[in-house]
Amino acid sequence: PTPVPTPTPEEEVPELESITSGLDKLDSYRINWNMSFEGKDEEGNPVQWTLQWQEEYTKEPPARRITMQGSGLGMEETGSIQLIQIEDKTYMIIPGQGCLTTEAAEEDVFKELITPDEFGGISGGQFVGVETINGVKAKHYSFDEKALGMGLEFVRAKGDIWVAPEGYVIKYVLEAEGKEEVFGKGAEGKLRWDYEVVDINEPFTIEVPEECAQLVPEDIPILPDAAELSSFMGMTSYSTEKPFVEVVKFYKDEMAAKGWKQAEGSMETENMAMFNYTKDNRSVTIMISPQEGKVQVTIQVQTQ
Repeated sequence: PTPVPTPTPEEEVPELESITSGLDKLDSYRINWNMSFEGKDEEGNPVQWTLQWQEEYTKEPPARRITMQGSGLGMEETGSIQLIQIEDKTYMIIPGQGCLTTEAAEEDVFKELITPDEFGGISGGQFVGVETINGVKAKHYSFDEKALGMGLEFVRAKGDIWVAPEGYVIKYVLEAEGKEEVFGKGAEGKLRWDYEVVDINEPFTIEVPEECAQLVPEDIPILPDAAELSSFMGMTSYSTEKPFVEVVKFYKDEMAAKGWKQAEGSMETENMAMFNYTKDNRSVTIMISPQEGKVQVTIQVQTQ
């Protein structure tokens, strides 16, 4: 019998537990990921949806932005959603609702989002050749449903991946058909997936969005040690280590110094203070209260 040639190392598809593994070796990149589904639900009704997802990343300064939009997923009403993390600050922009700003240095603010790793990795396939993708000489592999490490049973699948010398996936396309084991009870249909890494190590800057640049107006003071700072739709809150009486005095003094006039409805007790101020066509309510060993400050700004 004719001997079967032993695959060379480059012909063996690497074990890819994660589609995005290895990207942390890059100085910067953008990911364009598009996914679509067409099929039917358990009652036989047609179902169609699309998802467009982009990630931008820079190592220095540390920053990341994810932009999502789609159709058929309940996203038509919200439009394009952006989540940006620049060093220790996070910004979320939802059209029509403004910017939610938080400080979350130790939290993975992206962990709740759908990502290209949602469906696992790839194991097995066939070496096709070496091709240049976005300026990178990458190894091209093709595979079928048996290579998908999703723990899901696709009826049929055909895909291609291109792997950079550093080991990360630079391009990945997939067409797959599945039934309820994949898409839910009684559902079936076809999934299309296009994933590509571009602008690799190219210089670009992820900047604070214009609508998030200023948490509160310049004439409303914030204590220098403000922590757990968040702002959304005209309401800003933070905590401070300063004693309650010092925080109260700070706002009484600073608001007066910046031209605000105290209005009716203000009140102050040993454990809570609420101050109402007016200036020109604006009004501000400041609430101060001790909570769990700190002092919580909430500021609400309204334009009349």
